[in-house]
Amino acid sequence: MSSDPKSDPKDVVPPEGEENKEKTEQKEEASASPASASPMSLPIFKKPTMPTMPTLGNNSKGQLTLAYSFAEPAVTTKEDIDGSSQVIDYEPLKLSSFNVMTLHTATIFENPVLLVDQFFITIIFMCCATPVYIMFNQKSEMSSQGQNGGVTMNQWLDTQEPKMRQFAMIMTTLAAFLLSFYTSICVGRWWTIRAQGVGGIKKAAVELELYVCQFVTKDEKVLSAIRRYARASLMLIALWRRNQLKQMKEQLVSRDILTNEESDCLLKWNHCLHETIWSWQGAIIAMLSKEGKIPSQPLLCFLLERVSEGRTAVQCIHTHLAVRVPLPYVHLLGMLVKVHNTILAVIMGALFGAAVRDGNTIICVQLFARTLILPFLFNAILLINTELSDPFDGGISGFPVSVYEKALDNDSKGMVKATEHEPEWMKV
Repeated sequence: MSSDPKSDPKDVVPPEGEENKEKTEQKEEASASPASASPMSLPIFKKPTMPTMPTLGNNSKGQLTLAYSFAEPAVTTKEDIDGSSQVIDYEPLKLSSFNVMTLHTATIFENPVLLVDQFFITIIFMCCATPVYIMFNQKSEMSSQGQNGGVTMNQWLDTQEPKMRQFAMIMTTLAAFLLSFYTSICVGRWWTIRAQGVGGIKKAAVELELYVCQFVTKDEKVLSAIRRYARASLMLIALWRRNQLKQMKEQLVSRDILTNEESDCLLKWNHCLHETIWSWQGAIIAMLSKEGKIPSQPLLCFLLERVSEGRTAVQCIHTHLAVRVPLPYVHLLGMLVKVHNTILAVIMGALFGAAVRDGNTIICVQLFARTLILPFLFNAILLINTELSDPFDGGISGFPVSVYEKALDNDSKGMVKATEHEPEWMKV
């Protein structure tokens, strides 16, 4: 062997470009033929890259646009059965931004009772502030610790102000507690009407038509009658609460909910029509049973249970609408709120007159703002609970009955059509 170091292949250093080329070829061969690689060879991983998040950026921009843009309305309304506007949807994001300050549609601000009550409170406030301002430095003969001495209105208010504020705070706390309890009752009743009432009618009608179509008959006349009578039940509740039952035939026939004959039959008994019309649903099941189209007794019981559930849902709505929260409680709560607002206006007005004479601008703003905000909120809560007590009365924040009955019709038809477009492997 030669001792020349140049002849030793171990000591030969290839050029830099050839070395990189050789390594690249080895990597390509290893990735192209993994079977020929050594069992102990490690896999080659690409260096991870930081993920970009264009979606989040676009989403943030979209949320900002939705929250503050005036192009899309915050509240969506639609004309109801009597021509009045009803809220069918709203955008919560707009109500969570400063855009809420510009919203007035379907809010409590449109209630004229709230503005009238606030006007009365402001008048009381000014009537109490004016005498204090005028008699601020005038002395009156008052008894103080058994000795007669004259004190000014300013001195008397200085001694009585802590007690006056404490009394106002006690009234505010009591009114807030009772109002929160009353609101929870009204919201709970409202949700029960919507979920167990309207939702129960839809559930019973859709399931009844679905199972009749699947196991009994596909006769469109029968299926249409089940669907139409459920819609009529919902419409009759709205007509009852809006005192429009005299227009029942016109409303139901024009919407293809009932025929002229069926409307005339309803008028013959004319008693709790929204609930008693479910007897027609039971009559349909009884007719199918007599014709021998219901194959088993358990199925007959199942269908009758759906009829019973629908009638129970209507009764739930009727009970919550006809039976209100006990009168003594509502009366006492209303009296408490009005007395609180009056006392607050008197106390804050008296302190406001003294603060004006003293030149305390910040205190004046605080006193007037408290007189505006607290009575406004308490009156608003009372009026909101009044609207929640009857969501079928046609108010703008009530239930859009025309939307509900159309949704019931479309969902029932969709269930029937779904049975007609089954996968091939299901067809017998």
